Formats: sequence, C-alpha cells, structure tokens
Amino acid sequence: MLLRHDPEGPPEVARLRRRQRRNWDRVAAAMPDFSTAPSTLYYRRCEIAMLRRELGSLAGRRVLKLDLWNEAINTRILHWMESEGAEVVGLDHSPVVAGRALRNSRQRGSAAGILRADIRELPFADDSFDFVYTMGTIEHIDEYRQAVAEVRRVLRPGGQTIIGVPDKWNVFLRPLMVAVLDVFGMYHYSPEKSFGAGELRRVIEGAGLRVRTRTGILALPGLVRMADLFLHTRGLPGAALMRLLIRPFDFFETRYRWPGYFGYLLTMVAEKPADS
Repeated sequence: MLLRHDPEGPPEVARLRRRQRRNWDRVAAAMPDFSTAPSTLYYRRCEIAMLRRELGSLAGRRVLKLDLWNEAINTRILHWMESEGAEVVGLDHSPVVAGRALRNSRQRGSAAGILRADIRELPFADDSFDFVYTMGTIEHIDEYRQAVAEVRRVLRPGGQTIIGVPDKWNVFLRPLMVAVLDVFGMYHYSPEKSFGAGELRRVIEGAGLRVRTRTGILALPGLVRMADLFLHTRGLPGAALMRLLIRPFDFFETRYRWPGYFGYLLTMVAEKPADS
C-alpha cells in the first residue's frame, strides 16, 4: 500500500519542497529503467557485499530505506533486504518515484511498506527501526543535518545506519564531472553536494550517532557508468564490453573493503548509542 505523509510547514518551506518534488517527478517520469544494465548489477552486488560485511544477517530486523530511486529504477536493493528476512519500509518524497517503486514491488509479490514522505520529517515514532539505510540521498537537500537527526531519532538504541554520499575527493574526479555536466544542464540529479570524510563524520556525530566504520562503494570510473547507461537505455550493443570493463572492479570490491575507499560514494556505518 502506498501511504502518504506530506508535512506542510511554513509557506516558504512548503513552496520549496513542492518545487523539489515536481523536479524529481519530472526526472523520474522521463527516466528509463536501468536495473539490468551491467553497471547497475555491479552496483547491486557491491551493495549486497557491503551490507553483509558491515551488518551480518538482516533476518528479523526492521529496516527503513530513505528514498526509493533504486527500487523504482535502479538496484532494487530493498527487495534483496526483504528476501533476506528483513521487515522493510521505504519512502520517497516524489509520488512518481514511490509509484514506480510500488509497481515493481507488487510485480514481485513484495510485502514492503512503500511510503510517500519527506526524509526531513520521518513519520515514525522514536526508536522504531533496527537499521536505516540511506545511499546517495541526503546530498540533494540543504537540510541534510536534519535528515540525519531524524535517522537517529527513529533508530532504536543500539540500532545501526549506513549513510552514503558523493565523495568530494573521489579519485576518478566524479564531482568535477558532475559540476561540468551541471553547467550545461546535463546532470539530472541537481542539486547535489559532495562531502569529505571529516565533514560527513561531523554531521553524523553531531546528530548523536557513533561512527563505527568509514568505507565506500562504487570504485568504478564515472565515465564507465555513464557509457554503460547510455548504451543500455538506448538499446545499443555494448553490454559484453561493459561487463568486461567492469569485471576487475567487481572482483575486488565484492570481496574486500579497501576498494570502497576509492568509490564515488563515501559511506559510513554508525550506530545509536545503547544508552540513548
């Protein structure tokens, strides 16, 4: 079931959020599904490897995922969490994204809760979840500190979160590539902020969470990802070449933690202190 939660707030805040939502609706409505692209399958395997390495079993855990872009268009990682025995809930501010995610969930007979809501004001009671996952989400809003504070609030004491954002110092210069594309109006996900490790740690610890591990994900040149999606979404040949290019990155990143330090998504594993 698609539930709705749309806090109004002050008029100027409500107007800004409506503009943001309309922008994401427009982008999501025009975006083809690329869940089967070679680079997306690599992304999914990397996520699964990271989740297993950092969290162990998800069976029996209550999980919240912030944003449903992956469930609508990309890696479908929430579906994997559910298949591992987690009780899963996902939310997104965009009704288009949430709607596409809901259709995908229904097609696979999923029992996932799909909610239309804002990550700045989570519609859940304190101490509601064992794990909160947010990957490539909070960097798109100015109130990212508020979103992380909400993550802490809804985590139970001792609960864990994985928070991933674009790495400002990515060795493949992805932030520079994004900035150039943005200048020419060719980057669909603007606005987007990148973070250094120290800055992200301060945001997380400032919200009252304890950082346990710094890691990362997607140690793949951004140009390879872009080329793969270009070929895939246009039905052009090249999947075999893309799989060949991706294979060495896949081999190392799904087996070891260290390649994540070169990933375009800087990731930190944190927990809510048990005495909170």
